[in-house]
Amino acid sequence: MKRIKQGFFRNILFFIKTKWSEPSGRIFLLIGTIPFILWYLMYFVEFLNRTPDTQITNLFDSAWWLLVTITTVGYGDYVPKSVPGKLVGMATVFVGVSVFSVVSGSVASILVDLRLKERRGLNKVNLKDHILILGWNPNLEKTIMSIPLFLGNRNFNLVLVNDGNEDEYDEIRTKFMGYNIRFVHGDFTKESVLKRANIDFASTVIILADVYGKKVFDEADERSLLAVLTIKAINPEIKIFCEVVKQEKVKHIVRAGADNIIQNSEFNPILISSSLVSPAIPSFFRELIVNYDEPKVKLESIPRHLVGKKFIDLFHFFREKAKGMVVALMTTERELTIDDLLTSDNAIDAFIRAKFKEAEQGYFESEEEKYKIKINPDDTYVITEEDSLAFVIY
Repeated sequence: MKRIKQGFFRNILFFIKTKWSEPSGRIFLLIGTIPFILWYLMYFVEFLNRTPDTQITNLFDSAWWLLVTITTVGYGDYVPKSVPGKLVGMATVFVGVSVFSVVSGSVASILVDLRLKERRGLNKVNLKDHILILGWNPNLEKTIMSIPLFLGNRNFNLVLVNDGNEDEYDEIRTKFMGYNIRFVHGDFTKESVLKRANIDFASTVIILADVYGKKVFDEADERSLLAVLTIKAINPEIKIFCEVVKQEKVKHIVRAGADNIIQNSEFNPILISSSLVSPAIPSFFRELIVNYDEPKVKLESIPRHLVGKKFIDLFHFFREKAKGMVVALMTTERELTIDDLLTSDNAIDAFIRAKFKEAEQGYFESEEEKYKIKINPDDTYVITEEDSLAFVIY
């Protein structure tokens, strides 16, 4: 029994020392112990030295007196009448000033620490449906700048995950004052860093070919591949768009789970070669695509009343509505599954369906939708349900 008591008090002492070393722990100990002692002590000495004019006659009166005294409000409706009570009151005044000084300092320290951590990208992000941009290269600012051009008036939150420092984060904040941008510092291929970016609740991930610091450009694809694998292990449903440097790495990154690939500088050979014919061709594509003030090409939903109509009707609709020119259609395609083939409820189909389910290979799951772009369809082409969007030049 004696050893148990010694162990109990030793644990309490260790707990107090541990908590006292932390700002939040000091607040807890000071607020939870010293006022409590003074509260009970005032009631005790006033009770022992009670007289007919004693005002503090119960624990509630003592608590009320302590609260208005230690907060320096001082209503004066309850005051100690005995000498020991007045001595406790004097001690309470001095202790109250000290406690509030420590409490104020600790609270300020905690707030400053949280603010510093946020500026350095060390805090956990508590956003949902946000867009993650992983990596850092010269295209980062242009990517941030382009996002609202295509999202239009939709609100969005951006979280940048990279190895940048505090000054670089501040520079980004200054350049994009109207954007809600958060930062997470660290290696985006690590699960712990992605968890701080709240990857579980993000809507989309954009992976840039990361060349921050002294990282080699040729090794960016390996980092992107690791990031895709880690992200899909945490959140299999999230959409991932990845910038790739080497052509031979494309299939590996797609197989890992990337939804779309943008190959770095894949348009450069065509633009350079086209300049041999006329310098106006690269200028045309630059004006058409790389326009950060206002995008010339927009994706527009095809109105339901035009499904079943001809392409020329769709063309005239956008031309007359907003002086736009439809140049292509995006068609959604879905691969057949076993369920599409086994449409009957007879015994043979039921047997085949049961055997496939036993194999647990996901043959009955819906295949991921694929997209096909139809550029400049014939005027007589009939718009179908699968033609979901139109590319319109304004």
